[in-house]
Amino acid sequence: MSAAPTAPLPATATEQLVAFVCDAAPAPTPATVAALRGLVVDTVAVATAGTRTPAADLLRSWVTEQYPARTADSTGLAAVWGTGTRLGPADAALVNGTAAHALDWDDAAPSMAMHPAAVLLPTLFALSARRPVTGAELVAAYDVGSAVFRAVSEILPHHVHYGRGWHNTSTTGRLAATAAAGRLLGLDRTATRHALGIAASCAAGSLANFGTMTKPMHAGLAARDAVTAVGLAARGFTANPGQLDARGGFLELFGEPSADRTARLGERLEHWRVAWVEDYAIKAYPSCFATQRAIDAGISLREELGADLGAHGDAVARIEVTLEHRGTRPLRDAPASTGLEAKFSLEYCLAVALVHGDVVLGDFTDAALGRPGLATLAAKVELGERPAADEPGHTVVRLHLTDGRTLERIVHHSRGDSHRPLTTDELAAKFGQCVGDGAPQRAWFEALHGVPDRTTASDLQELLAGPEAS
Repeated sequence: MSAAPTAPLPATATEQLVAFVCDAAPAPTPATVAALRGLVVDTVAVATAGTRTPAADLLRSWVTEQYPARTADSTGLAAVWGTGTRLGPADAALVNGTAAHALDWDDAAPSMAMHPAAVLLPTLFALSARRPVTGAELVAAYDVGSAVFRAVSEILPHHVHYGRGWHNTSTTGRLAATAAAGRLLGLDRTATRHALGIAASCAAGSLANFGTMTKPMHAGLAARDAVTAVGLAARGFTANPGQLDARGGFLELFGEPSADRTARLGERLEHWRVAWVEDYAIKAYPSCFATQRAIDAGISLREELGADLGAHGDAVARIEVTLEHRGTRPLRDAPASTGLEAKFSLEYCLAVALVHGDVVLGDFTDAALGRPGLATLAAKVELGERPAADEPGHTVVRLHLTDGRTLERIVHHSRGDSHRPLTTDELAAKFGQCVGDGAPQRAWFEALHGVPDRTTASDLQELLAGPEAS
């Protein structure tokens, strides 16, 4: 009697990723193209402004000391965005990724704490220095990277990974950027397996470094390692071709592997390849994404009160802020002592919104922390989280006044969220804050906005260098 046939084993996470990267047919939609237009403009803008931060400046100084920067006529080198400096692709990815994340004004994924564009675009644009790309190729690669970012985070799952203190912009980001890069370069299955294995061994990034110069470098390191991983794998460099699923591999080290979640990875990759456009945000304010909804609430309450709460802080008894479950995880536990730390202080950000009616770059200098009224209001903020079973994804701010009134705002989507997007004019205004508002800068905005629509392959480096490099 013959034995009954055995059911095929479910595909491993590695094999599902490889099949997705290598075989998935491009499926750009008008929504993904439109989203990427905004993300290209925004990411280049915040990176250009970010190059002036101490973190990015020190890093670029160190990189160019190791490998002297070249001039713009050096073929195959990649631009440091908004400057005339050219570096090798991996070094450019490191510097641009760090600069993009340095102000914490870069994109975010509201469903999971991550900054996909700050890793993916520095990777893809660095590679375009040696492999010119069309807009359609860029969109297809970005879709792949966006899907990998979210789907791999889901199967870890995200709350376990992030709860252990890992910054998945840096950890999952390496796999996502490597997948996007492999797609752009057309790596075969064998090279893709090894590239993912190489990137998995580079993965790191601790939440303990939030509020320091090292936090933005997480994005730069992820982009650099992706460029390195695909370059080495294309040349035959090897890693464990099943690294993600192996004992001691990525999933075991960074999460709690589940056969059910892993079996659904391919399905989730296909879902997120298009659905990421419902899960991204172009930040309106230059601070941690966990502060954005509270800032919106504070600005609205300031408008209702019509009073300078900096001068009349005694009118406020206390300020109650409730975030979603685990929503406080990326925030500081102690008062900010530097402008950089203040980006991760919801108390400070909300106080600025209530006193000044907006939150802008100038609010995050060391000197700005000492302005009248801010510390008093910030000290009145009581920060809490809702239980896990409650509805996720919104922030409640209640202003308890000394006259007995209570004013409340509930914010489900912050300004700039894909469900509440910035207008083109608002995006242009943010671009102007970052790079300047002259005629050359406005022309640069329009040219960057059109990158996803380009039908001719280009290395993009002259465009990315911007008008200041001319």
